[in-house]
Amino acid sequence: MAQDESHSADEWRAGLWSRIHDLAVQDGVGIAQRHVCAVAGKVLDAEDVVVYHLTTDGRCEPAALTGPGADRLSEAEITLGEGPALEALDTECPVLARDLTSRDGLARWPVFAPFAVSCGAGTVSAFPVVMGAVVVGCLEVFHRGPVEPGSELVVDGLLLADAALRVFVGSGPTVPGVDPAVDAMEARWVAVHQATGVVAAQLGASPSTAFVRMRAHAYLTGTRLADVAADVLARKLVFSFGADPDGRPG
Repeated sequence: MAQDESHSADEWRAGLWSRIHDLAVQDGVGIAQRHVCAVAGKVLDAEDVVVYHLTTDGRCEPAALTGPGADRLSEAEITLGEGPALEALDTECPVLARDLTSRDGLARWPVFAPFAVSCGAGTVSAFPVVMGAVVVGCLEVFHRGPVEPGSELVVDGLLLADAALRVFVGSGPTVPGVDPAVDAMEARWVAVHQATGVVAAQLGASPSTAFVRMRAHAYLTGTRLADVAADVLARKLVFSFGADPDGRPG
């Protein structure tokens, strides 16, 4: 990269971080991933934005998002086990889907793409959050209509992914009560964690196996993963080895 191009990228990175910092100052709290999401939505003109992180056992979960639409799309992607964010995490490269209704979009994500379209998403871009040689998360942005994923979008997406990494490294715990959407998302995933432990005990299996069984049940019954978790914790659902609660083979 030429020296002037390097300076330009550094200046743009600093400008993005300044906008993220200013949002946190307005909220009177430390910088959080939801501020990265908010700036990404404005810079990339996206309707829904999600920042994912990888848990210690390798599961992908949302760390922050912009609202109900992003919440539903991210939960569906994790439940279904396919989508741009998961592909970006796996390949460690940006994933750009200019049209989810296209043959390519449907071939890559035969279950997630139609669901995302039904939620109003037309274009999705996902950018891995990388720390050295290790992928620790992903920034995913959704647009309602087709968007040509040009170089400007890729550069902005990667710089915003760098900002998300900065937050992962330097941020403290999330302050509750500032963003209801993030609070609700975090509460649901806490319930999913608790339910995963319950199902693991029921099956005598590992948490990763229990999580897969919960995801499979959510998919087969057309139920949100969060609702499956709530039913497990309420003892309305009991998993057993070899069969799901509705009698289907496990």
